[in-house]
Amino acid sequence: MKKQEIKAQLQADEGWTELELPKEYGMGRSFVAGDLSEDRLQVKYYIRKEDKRFFAKVFFGIHAQGPPFHAHGGSMAAVLDEAMGLSAWAWAESKALVAAKIEIEYINMLPLNKVVIVEVAPGKVEGRKVWMNAELKDSNGKIYSRGKGLYIKVSEDKMQKASS
Repeated sequence: MKKQEIKAQLQADEGWTELELPKEYGMGRSFVAGDLSEDRLQVKYYIRKEDKRFFAKVFFGIHAQGPPFHAHGGSMAAVLDEAMGLSAWAWAESKALVAAKIEIEYINMLPLNKVVIVEVAPGKVEGRKVWMNAELKDSNGKIYSRGKGLYIKVSEDKMQKASS
């Protein structure tokens, strides 16, 4: 797939607003969205205006390979985790969240050099616990993987202390 074609497929659908993420988190770039090679993962995050639903469009390039010609399961899991975590930040109104448990269900092998959509649905918030659900699928609705995540709100002080 050519670079212009990938960029066109990563663009927002009608009614979506792109989220501008900071170039750096803490001491470096995001493991998923911070890849600059363009041959592993390219990710754009969006909010749908009408219902504030969180989406991502993701290109899985040749350096995301696991089984021959297909995306590595770990790359799919990392994308689902980051999308659920970012959505949880917005939904729970806290940027101090960490993953406590993530479950990934692999449904179909994901061919490389393909742009797919991640759709995130909030579960519930109970005290410091935030549950999220996500699907990684193509534009025709074929599902490649699903994720469920439990994220825990922590104090920003605790987050900063843990990094020292």
